[in-house]
Amino acid sequence: MKRCNICVIPAYPLENVQLLKDRIVIPYVCYKHFGSSMTIVTQKNGEYPYLDYFQGISLVFLPCSEKSHMQAAEQYVEQNYADIDMLFLFGARLEYIEIARIYKSLNPAGIIYLKLDANAGWMNALPLEDETYADFLYGADIVSCESRRLQSFLIKKWKRRIEYVPNGVYYPFYPSMCMCRYEEKENLILTVGRIGSAQKNSHVLLYAYAMAFPFFKENWKLVMVGSITPEFQELYDAFCKEFPEISAHIRLTGQINDRERLCSYYRKAKIFALTSQMEGGCPNVFVEAAGHGCTVITTNIDAAPDMTDNGRLGRIVDDFKDIPTYARALSGLCEDKAYLERNFYDMRTYIEEYFNDDHIAERLHILFELSGSGQNGGRVET
Repeated sequence: MKRCNICVIPAYPLENVQLLKDRIVIPYVCYKHFGSSMTIVTQKNGEYPYLDYFQGISLVFLPCSEKSHMQAAEQYVEQNYADIDMLFLFGARLEYIEIARIYKSLNPAGIIYLKLDANAGWMNALPLEDETYADFLYGADIVSCESRRLQSFLIKKWKRRIEYVPNGVYYPFYPSMCMCRYEEKENLILTVGRIGSAQKNSHVLLYAYAMAFPFFKENWKLVMVGSITPEFQELYDAFCKEFPEISAHIRLTGQINDRERLCSYYRKAKIFALTSQMEGGCPNVFVEAAGHGCTVITTNIDAAPDMTDNGRLGRIVDDFKDIPTYARALSGLCEDKAYLERNFYDMRTYIEEYFNDDHIAERLHILFELSGSGQNGGRVET
């Protein structure tokens, strides 16, 4: 079995919260399966308490100087290319063009894995007419995206092989998933994200809940977890004055950094709600919620069919601006007790089978071996 030295270089200085997202977790699980070492290269950006989750990896801090983060990272690659078998890059970013060129020129046998973290809008706007940028995209040995819909789109547009690698769940990081029981679930609708950001479209959930509220036959609470923009706080304060009887059932928690506390909400929630206009691939919060048996209601982002198994395991609302339709779908879910209980078990089985990071790492090992033998990547002739 071929083992490799994995090097992860974020496009910007790494934040602690990003350690437990796919940009670090996926290469870490690969390291556990077929790596001999894993190094994260970044300029320091605060403290990193989440490093306690990771065993055996190295965090290399780039010197703080007049050089930018990527310029310092390029110098690191120039000096250490021989010790890098797989260079893991996250996002189809212009910042990566030079570092990929340097790495491949010095280590032609090395493997570049580019995980796109992409949505169709962003990918459609990429400057493929720029020769150096096109060379970067086609020069990567493994390129993956997080939704089947986007995979199909990119294969047709880019004329190259694109792998489907969703954002999964690494079960050793989530012991609460194994302990989760439907009996401890409550009538709770949960969302997690940057509350009030344009991308998350949080006002739609707030007003859809308000529209659905009169039709609830039982009490349902709404919990919104995450940092809150000033604009949304202002909107929410006005909402509370207008609908005091409804706002009494809503809670804004603010940012939660304690993962056990966050997982306690996933364990209690029956429904996980997303109202995003778009997402960079498959939201990390989806697998966290679904792994705890939450039924998902989501707007029609690129990964929506994958998240719900084409609507079998949740609900998809086509128009992210359509508050009445979202409200009807939400109230319908809340009233279908039998479906929510059955879906608790079906969703967890689905996640275990298709979103398990251990299974994903096994696939990536095969792709790594194929890339090393020259059988993967490159342009596809049509």
